[in-house]
Amino acid sequence: MLELHGITSGYGAFTALWDVSIRVEKGEAVAVVGPNGAGKTTLMRVISGLLPARSGQLVFEGRDLSGEKAYDVVAHGIAHVPEGRRIFPALTVGENLKMGAFIPAARTHYRESLERVYTLFPALAESSRCSRWAVPSCRGPSSSSSTSHQWAWPP
Repeated sequence: MLELHGITSGYGAFTALWDVSIRVEKGEAVAVVGPNGAGKTTLMRVISGLLPARSGQLVFEGRDLSGEKAYDVVAHGIAHVPEGRRIFPALTVGENLKMGAFIPAARTHYRESLERVYTLFPALAESSRCSRWAVPSCRGPSSSSSTSHQWAWPP
């Protein structure tokens, strides 16, 4: 499903990743663990197209995405949502879910994706019906809201 082969990347003259290779199969969950400065965020930025790799190859579902821009990577179903950054802090949970359907391919699946999210997380169904003006407590923590962007894309 997702393969990285010999990825090297960094910022300016600084190299944060050297020859990283990872393979993630469908249905598999993988954790990237390490101390601050180990390259975890850099790796996620390379995978999501936010940072170009200097060398190596990124393959997702058999398609080479090496060098693709972030908006093209998102169109293939990969999204990077930094946790705790309060990306859209003024939006309700429901509005954040709608943001996940921003690209045209996701819009066609929006209703079914929303129902899937509400089935998995029934409390969100109630939260999303709240008016942000009438019920301020309907705004969840930023990590819950920003993570909701990922759920609007079909699995």
